[in-house]
Amino acid sequence: MRNLILFGLLFFSSHLFGQKQKTILFIGAHPDDESAIGEVLVKYARQGNKVIVMVATDGKGGTRVTKIPEGDSLGGLRKLETTCACKKMGIEPPVFLSVERLDTKIGVGNYFSSHKRLMDTMRSLIPVVKPDIILTFGPDGDTRHSEHIVVGSSVTALLLAEGWVEKYPLYYLSWTKEQGQIMDLAYVHNQYFNVKVEYSSEDELKALEAYKCYVTQFTPEELKEDHEKKVKDNNNFIHFRRFVVQKGIINDFFSK
Repeated sequence: MRNLILFGLLFFSSHLFGQKQKTILFIGAHPDDESAIGEVLVKYARQGNKVIVMVATDGKGGTRVTKIPEGDSLGGLRKLETTCACKKMGIEPPVFLSVERLDTKIGVGNYFSSHKRLMDTMRSLIPVVKPDIILTFGPDGDTRHSEHIVVGSSVTALLLAEGWVEKYPLYYLSWTKEQGQIMDLAYVHNQYFNVKVEYSSEDELKALEAYKCYVTQFTPEELKEDHEKKVKDNNNFIHFRRFVVQKGIINDFFSK
């Protein structure tokens, strides 16, 4: 109840320049997943919209910098990193759901418990946030990461289960083949893109500055390499594809 009251106050509707402020919700699996579309988040915040990052897992079991121990201390560090990154990007403080890992490395029973907790928490919080759109991972999982795939699928399943597909439009971030090859990401055939969001060089630089917050995930050398890759990808845009459900019943798979 306390969380619901807090979110109700935080997301009270407001207006900017005579237009209703939009609320954009990105739901990621890990602290740092917001970096995947940082430029887009920066752009919409700069335009005066409310941009919120929701993080599913606690991040205790995942670091790419080997000298940093796993466990509670790592989880705390990763929360601080995402809080730092959101501040640098000019968006709202992140919302941490603090679910345990979303794979079977923790055991099948524990995975089911974690997944149920994720679904129950999102079911409670999304109607309070009242996003105009939700952004998350598609079946490709962005980097093909299993927990990315689980989180994106869970968001999709929740909207289907609650009849929220039209109420909270859902978009999956998507990469072109060229972008995927440069950054080693999963990509989508261009015929399936629905939205192309362009961003400025200033938006990109602001998002890249936020990368410096992720000290548990990137060494200075990796940050430099990633910066160079993004600069090499001089197409300042990210595609998205909307999740759409066709309604109505037909008699069989091949009926017109």
